[in-house]
Amino acid sequence: MNEIGIVNLILSGAAEGGGFDWGFVLEHAVNLLLLIGVLVYFLKTPVKNFLMERRGKIGYEIDEAQKTITEAKEKYEEYARKLESIEAEIASIKETVIKQGENERAEILKQAELASRTIKKETSDTIAFETEKAKREIQSEVVDIALGHAEKIIRENLGETDKEKFMQEFINSIEEGKWRQSQH
Repeated sequence: MNEIGIVNLILSGAAEGGGFDWGFVLEHAVNLLLLIGVLVYFLKTPVKNFLMERRGKIGYEIDEAQKTITEAKEKYEEYARKLESIEAEIASIKETVIKQGENERAEILKQAELASRTIKKETSDTIAFETEKAKREIQSEVVDIALGHAEKIIRENLGETDKEKFMQEFINSIEEGKWRQSQH
């Protein structure tokens, strides 16, 4: 029954009997108080234990939550420090990489300069060698041409007696060279 039903029941009983039935109310009130007293007597310890246990669980959960919050704050601070150190480390690595790059660049330029000098020297030496070779070849050709012209001129101007005289001088010079070799 709901509250309105109870109120209607009381009012209808009062209307039938011509007055309010205090005995009925008192009887039910005593029954209610006895029921509450019995419930309090028997349920007092279990309810008290339940509430104490619940209070302990809630306190434990609050302590655990505080521990978790504290650990989370510590981890946050640790990660923040690590992040700061990582940023410093990244800057250090970046600086190191830049320095290494500059050193490698300088080394590459130095080796390129050295290679350039070597190539220039080799080219210069090759040019000098080829120039000398060309000079010798030209001189050899000039000598050959001059000898050819001299031979032609000598043949045209040289008589038979001159030929025999040159041959005799040549033979004498050869014999004299052999004689000197035999002396040594």
